[in-house]
Amino acid sequence: MSRTDELFTFELDLGAGEGCMTEEGLEDTVYNCLDFCLLYGKTPHFYLGGDDPLRHPSIWTVLELLREEGASFSLLSEPEKTEFERNRHPLSEENKVEIACDGLARQGDTIIGNVFEDRLADLWVVSGCGR
Repeated sequence: MSRTDELFTFELDLGAGEGCMTEEGLEDTVYNCLDFCLLYGKTPHFYLGGDDPLRHPSIWTVLELLREEGASFSLLSEPEKTEFERNRHPLSEENKVEIACDGLARQGDTIIGNVFEDRLADLWVVSGCGR
């Protein structure tokens, strides 16, 4: 994998119930992430987590969207997410953004903004990420 084709991971907290992202919000977030990767020459991978991502009412729409866009993804239940967090490489933090149900994006302990309000690529530059 060349430097311009680096894997970039997005952890989306799909959650379930009243606090979950709407289908429109979820689609906008996915396109926002794909746009970021296109601009920065990254290869996207989506970790779809939450209490039980398969219970999200729009999960099949999102999976179809990811398939159409050629983006890879993993569905993580809570035990799998714990295992993932325990075993991931510490250097991967610079190439990962966590996005909560409310659209709040974090890189490590830094809140970089809200993907519902701004483009992830712009938030990335303003926050000084990736330097």
